[in-house]
Amino acid sequence: MKTIHLFRFNDTIFHKIPFFKEEHRLKTDVIEIDLMNIEIVTEYIVKAHDDFNFENTSRNDLLSMCKEAQKTIEHYFVISLDHYDSI
Repeated sequence: MKTIHLFRFNDTIFHKIPFFKEEHRLKTDVIEIDLMNIEIVTEYIVKAHDDFNFENTSRNDLLSMCKEAQKTIEHYFVISLDHYDSI
């Protein structure tokens, strides 16, 4: 068995963290969070067989693996601030 990381965003499972730039990651608590457009990517740390192949695994099997994750981590990414400024 090996440990792998799966990422879920908008009901899609990815093998690597999708779309977002590291500089847009929200690293601290923000008081005015209501003004921000924030996207959440959930990371699942799961056990998989040594011969696991992401591309040949069905969506349903990937979702099952996520449900049985050892640990989950939510990553927050700032998309825009009050619809005027892009960060």
